[in-house]
Amino acid sequence: MTLYKKELRNKALELQNMLEKQNIKVSFNNNSFRDYLIRLAVAANDIPGGNLLVYYKPTKNTYSLRKQINNSEIDTIIDSVWNKINRSETYPAESGIYEAFVDGSYISGVTGYGAAIYLGNELKAEISGAISDAQFRQFDGELKSVVETIKWCRDNGIKKIRINYDYQGIEKFATGKWKAGNDISKEYVDFILKAKMEIEWRHIKSHTGNQKNNKADFLAKKAALRKK
Repeated sequence: MTLYKKELRNKALELQNMLEKQNIKVSFNNNSFRDYLIRLAVAANDIPGGNLLVYYKPTKNTYSLRKQINNSEIDTIIDSVWNKINRSETYPAESGIYEAFVDGSYISGVTGYGAAIYLGNELKAEISGAISDAQFRQFDGELKSVVETIKWCRDNGIKKIRINYDYQGIEKFATGKWKAGNDISKEYVDFILKAKMEIEWRHIKSHTGNQKNNKADFLAKKAALRKK
């Protein structure tokens, strides 16, 4: 018996329905299922476009997406639809609202941070670096990614930004929902309060297939590995 076949089928049908509204055909059958996984074939204008792998993580009740797509136009549409399913669409460029995706990483004794800043789907900046004296491993990198993002906004005259994160302390320290209990978090809160920027916060679950979020994760890991 295939584990979590019902959950995978329901998610596959949801994805199929939304993609077919975009003229992308999605097909699967009983042989498409594995434990925790379903493979979907996609095509446009009867031309095969590749495969989608949808994974289910029951411990967190989350789905992640891996793409094996050979058509850039289809790839972009899939990203848009998947983000809509997960309620993680970005503001359109004409809104003028920038979006930052931020992350931290700790690899073999080195803490890295990364941020990818977008206007609509256009990548405006990549920010990354390593912290040589990190006290709390990945925690330091998560907060540093936000600080460096706000510095970039200040230097570039950006007055409003939405910050997308996976570590919830990024928002909860800043808004006072969590009490800052160490020097790193206290300095972070003080910096946010003095930033004089309009900041919108949004939590995005990690490793669910959001490509912009994956970009920030990649930058943070790359910075930690480069320093190491």
